[in-house]
Amino acid sequence: MALLEIRNVSRRFGDFAAVDNISLSIEAGEFFTLLGPSGCGKTTLLRMIAGFDLPDSGQILLDGVDLVGSPPEHRPVCTVFQNYALFPHMTVSANIAFPLKMAKVPADQIRLRVEEALEDVRLTGFAARFPHELSGGQRQRVAVARALVSRPKLLLLDEPLSALDAKLREQMQIELINLQKEVDITFVYVTHDQGEALALSHRIAVMNRGNVEQLDEPSRIYSYPRTRFVADFIGTCNLLDGAIASVDGAAMQLDVPGLGLVKSAVPPNAAVGLKGTLALRPEKIHISAEIGTDTAENHFKGFVKELLYLGDVTVYIVQTEGGTTIEALLANSAAGRAKFFEVGDMVDIAWQFDAGHFLYE
Repeated sequence: MALLEIRNVSRRFGDFAAVDNISLSIEAGEFFTLLGPSGCGKTTLLRMIAGFDLPDSGQILLDGVDLVGSPPEHRPVCTVFQNYALFPHMTVSANIAFPLKMAKVPADQIRLRVEEALEDVRLTGFAARFPHELSGGQRQRVAVARALVSRPKLLLLDEPLSALDAKLREQMQIELINLQKEVDITFVYVTHDQGEALALSHRIAVMNRGNVEQLDEPSRIYSYPRTRFVADFIGTCNLLDGAIASVDGAAMQLDVPGLGLVKSAVPPNAAVGLKGTLALRPEKIHISAEIGTDTAENHFKGFVKELLYLGDVTVYIVQTEGGTTIEALLANSAAGRAKFFEVGDMVDIAWQFDAGHFLYE
C-alpha cells in the first residue's frame, strides 16, 4: 500500500476549480514533485495534504488513515515554506527545537534531537547563530532541520529554493537529494521550475488547470510526453503539427504545413489521415553548414534567423525554405570558438526519423 493516497480530491474557489478530482499515490521513501505553472493547483494540493486547507470532496490517506478533518498539528506531516518562516529573534538551535517544545518533549531529548537534525543538514557548529547571520542556503537548511526534528512521515516543501541564486540553487538541489536519501523520509516537493523537478524527483506529477496531465519518471516525462501541454512545458520542444500521410513498417510520413513530409516513428494505432503533433527536442537536431544525405534522417535547408548564446551551448532558430522555424541546440565544444554560426548563415538541419515523439490530437 502506498504511503500517501490522494483519492478524487477537489477544491473550488467559487467557480474556479483549483484542484479537479485528482487521484494519485506516493510511495514511502519517494522524492515526489508536483510541477506546473502558477495557478495549476499544485500549492493548493500541498496545503490540503498539510491541513492548511480542506478539500470540498475526496480523501487524503496517510498509511490508510484519512487526514481530512484532522488539524495540521495532529498530522505526522511537516512543511518547509518558500520564505523559510524562521523566528528572527531565536538562535538556530531554538528555531529547530521550537516544535519539540510545543509538543512538550523532555529537554534532554530535545537537545539530542536538535544535534541530530543539525548533523543531518550539515550545520553542526551553527547552533548559536541567528537567522540574519546565515546565508540563504543555510537558512533553508535550518528550515529543513526544524521540519525533520519532529520525525514526520512526510515532508512537504513549497518552492523552498526559489529565493536562491542559480548557483546556490544547484548546490542545494544536490544537498536535498543526498539528505532525502540519508533520512529516508518521503518528500513531496512543489515547484514551477522544470529543470529542478527533473533533477530532484523519482516521479513527477505535471499539473495544469487543476488536473494531472502526466505522472511518470522524469526521463519518461521529458522523452515521452503524453500531451501537448507536457511537451511544451517541460524544457524546450519543437511542436510540428501535421497529418499522417503514409505508414510503412516502423516509419511513417507526416504532412507538416510549411515544412513538407517528415519521417517519424510509427505510434500505436497510426492510420493515414489522423492528425497530431510531433514533439522534437532541440538537442536531437543536427545542425551544420552541410549534412550528407541519410535515408533514415529528415533533412531540411534554411538560415539562422536568431540565436541565443548560453555559454556551454548555443540555441539556433532556423527558418526553413518553407517558412517553418526549427530550434536546434549545439554545444560550443570547439576550442577557441564561442559559436559556430551567425544570424543569416545558411545551414542544413537533420534528425533521425525516430528522434521525435508523436502525440495524437
